[in-house]
Amino acid sequence: MAFEAGSDKMVYRRAMQRFLGKKEPQNWKMAFKLMARAAKLGNTKAIAALGSFYDYGVGTAKNSSRAFQHYKSAALAGDLDAQCNLGICYMVGVGVRKDQTTAIKWLRRAAQGKVPEAMHELGYAYRYGRGVKKNLRQGFELEMAAAREGLREAQFAVGVCFSRGEGVRSDPKQAFQWYLRAAKKGHHDAAYNLGHFYDTGRRGRKDSRKAEYWFARADALRRRPTSMTHQLQL
Repeated sequence: MAFEAGSDKMVYRRAMQRFLGKKEPQNWKMAFKLMARAAKLGNTKAIAALGSFYDYGVGTAKNSSRAFQHYKSAALAGDLDAQCNLGICYMVGVGVRKDQTTAIKWLRRAAQGKVPEAMHELGYAYRYGRGVKKNLRQGFELEMAAAREGLREAQFAVGVCFSRGEGVRSDPKQAFQWYLRAAKKGHHDAAYNLGHFYDTGRRGRKDSRKAEYWFARADALRRRPTSMTHQLQL
């Protein structure tokens, strides 16, 4: 029994190594096969990861229905990332009919577990009234919590909140700093907004050279393909 419990973890680690290209050459098809094997052995993280593989078509054909089923299985087993992904599935209708009420339930569970993506998604829901009563202050606080954990999308959202005075007092300097954090991590809209700040002098003095740099940076980031390892929550 002890050997079997250890073997599922070993296979899961090998799957991740193949996915990331660490210690062994990157091979997504092999990663998928290994992850499926670990999932059959009962590894909850592997079940959740397999959902992401089906969700994005990594090493296998994209299959929203299977993605949803794997997320659900892992979420019920207590995997926090799977709970977040399941909430997103219900929110946007991936492999299941849209159900914002159920989406919020799962996102709350994951957010309570401090999953940054879940805090961001729940914050977005409060900001725009998706499945909950609109509450800009609560939305901002959730976005800030996720931003402090380093989540790029949340850092951009916090910049938007400070820029607009959404759920918090307007503060262009704070907006600029959060846009800068997100832009350095490759967020093209954040980079564009930095260019706008320099172009209009909203943060202080105008600087056409820096504005041109950030506008060009935004365009380059928009054209650059997103790394699959950054898309998946594994």
